[in-house]
This record gives sequence, C-alpha cells and structure tokens, in this order.
Amino acid sequence: MNCQTLNISNKKTKQIKIPWGQILLHITMAVLLFCMVYPLLMSVWCAFKTVNEYDLSKFYPTLPLKLVNLSTAFEKIKVYVYNTIAVAFFGIIGSSIIASMASFAFARMNFPGRTLFFTMVLCLMMIPGVLTLVPQFLLYRDLHLNDKLIALLIPQLTMQPVGAVFLLSMFFKSLPQELFDSAKIDGANEFQVFTKIAIPLSMPILITQAIMQMNAIWNDYLWPMTIISTNYKALTISSGLIVEFRNMYSQNMPVTYAGYLLSSIPLLIVFIFGNKYYIRGLLGSSIKM
Repeated sequence: MNCQTLNISNKKTKQIKIPWGQILLHITMAVLLFCMVYPLLMSVWCAFKTVNEYDLSKFYPTLPLKLVNLSTAFEKIKVYVYNTIAVAFFGIIGSSIIASMASFAFARMNFPGRTLFFTMVLCLMMIPGVLTLVPQFLLYRDLHLNDKLIALLIPQLTMQPVGAVFLLSMFFKSLPQELFDSAKIDGANEFQVFTKIAIPLSMPILITQAIMQMNAIWNDYLWPMTIISTNYKALTISSGLIVEFRNMYSQNMPVTYAGYLLSSIPLLIVFIFGNKYYIRGLLGSSIKM
C-alpha cells in the first residue's frame, strides 16, 4: 500500500506543469506598468521638494512637503489656465451647436447636394492638420488675428466639428423614423424635433465629444506656438508652460513640476465627473455605427 501511494504521488508530481508563458507575461506586464506609472509618480512627488532635495533625492519621495511650490506655480500659469478654459468653453459650445445642427441636416433632411457635402466632410477627416498649418497661419495673419486669443478659438469652431458631424450623423440616422413622424403629427416643426428629440437622445455622444475636444485643446501645443509669437499672455496652458518655465524656472524644477501638476487637475476633474457619459457615448456610437 505504501508503495502504491508513493507511485500515485510521484505521478501527480510529474503531472504538475509550471506555466512559464504566463509567468513571463505577468513579469513583462509588471515591468511595463512600472515604466508607465513610475515617471508619473516621480513628477508628483518632485513638485513638493526644494531645489536641494530635488538634486539629492529626485527618484523617491521625501518629507516634509513644500506646498509653497503650488502657489508659486499657480501665479505663473493662472493666465494660461484662464485662456484655456475660455477657449474650451466657447469652443466646445460652438462646435457642439454647429456639429449637431449639421449632423441633423445630413441625417434627417433632404436637400440638393447632401451627399456631396457629406462626402466633403469625410474628405476633411482624411487630411492631416499639419498640412493646413501654413495656409491657416497665412490666412489668420492676413486677417490680423495673429497674437490674439481669438485665433485659438476660431479653429475650434471650424475644424473640430468635422469629426463630430460624422459621429452624430451616424447616430441620428440610426434613430427610429417613428419618433420623428409622431412628433410631426403632433405639430412639431423641424427645429422642435431637433431640440426636443434628437439633442436629448444624443447627450452622451455630445459629452463624449466635448471631453475629447477639451483634451485636445488642453494638450494643443503646435498651433498656439505658431500663431502666437509675441503676445505670450494669449497662449493656452500646454504652450504657456513651456514659455513660462523654460527661462525663469529652468533651474527650479520642483516649481516646474508643480505647474504641470496643477495644469492637469482640471482635465482630471472633467474626466472623473464625465467618465460615465464618456463610456456611454463611446459604447453607443460604436453600436450605432
């Protein structure tokens, strides 16, 4: 009996296989996650150090935290934050209105050249923005809009709605025709159908588009640095941070880190509160398309 028991246990031991593939995969994922998260954490704790502490211990956190870096950085970047919020607020509202009205017209109204105009919108989506950078700069310069904040707002009303028009058009086309027919039977005109049926149903997609546009405005660096050459106080946050900290605080890296940390807070707040609608909008648009 003892020999039989030993033989059975030996067979079970031989059947155990070590999943080397899974172990290697998890190790690789852990290394990649560390490479992604560690620089982010490092930028956070470096924002609360003195210059000497940063030189001696930049790779790990230390105490006490120097909170004065935040107030110093905010005094330097607040004008860029205000500019970015203004451009984002009016740009998102304006582009949402333009995109939703154009999408409703393409999806639910018949007019001459509808297919041609919609094809032109699709063609605009295929053109990289960098190809229109120089002609756009020359146009704004000839209109004497360079070095002005409005030069950062107008592209949000002309270029940003292009992708939203395609997305919303697909959504409006997927809505049941009976909804619109019943509203018209009750006496609603096209504008009432648009405002009371189409817009409420498309709110998740509009919020998703707004979050994506705000992220693009917040991270836009190329166009502000191209069109704003002397009036640096008209820059938005991404380019303003470079201009503000490249000279005065080039030796004070903790204040620079504090500026970048403060500039990311509005985006985090927007995403936290709009995360539910963002996911719902992405899911809804993917199903409709």
